[in-house]
Amino acid sequence: MSDPWRNQSVSSTRPDLEAEALAERWVGLYGDLALRTAYLFLRDRGLAEDCVQDAFISAWRARASLRDPGAERAWLMTIVANTARSHLRRRIPIPTDTTPADPTTSDPYSDLVLSADLRQALDQLPSDQREVIVLRVYLDLSVEETARALKVAEGTVKSRLSRALEALRLIWIPTTD
Repeated sequence: MSDPWRNQSVSSTRPDLEAEALAERWVGLYGDLALRTAYLFLRDRGLAEDCVQDAFISAWRARASLRDPGAERAWLMTIVANTARSHLRRRIPIPTDTTPADPTTSDPYSDLVLSADLRQALDQLPSDQREVIVLRVYLDLSVEETARALKVAEGTVKSRLSRALEALRLIWIPTTD
């Protein structure tokens, strides 16, 4: 049996069934988390869906670079976060999310436990602070994983997180609904 992590050849006559199964597994296990993560960065469902599709394609192409299958979740979410950051750098206009949700489909954003007031407070933070909160707090990545994802030193992650949390304390006034 060939190793789906190392097999990068794609034949036009015979599909790589192991790699295809791997991609389907990623979507099943991490698809909703990836959508919520991208949404936290981009604040638009359509852009988040495009971002996740781009990120999963990038991950599939780079699957041989995953050295530790136990770190698969962190590796994939790092790719999602970096893809979202890339979308932001290109400064694609971010429309407000005005499309009403289809009540017949499950909403991957429904269990995103961010109240509207917390989302507004996060939106007021500089992007570097918002990014570290998403990766470190929401995704629960370690300081080391967050530093790798952001391509900064671990000390930078700690200081950004500290500044971000302090800023949130000053601007966020929780409401009770």
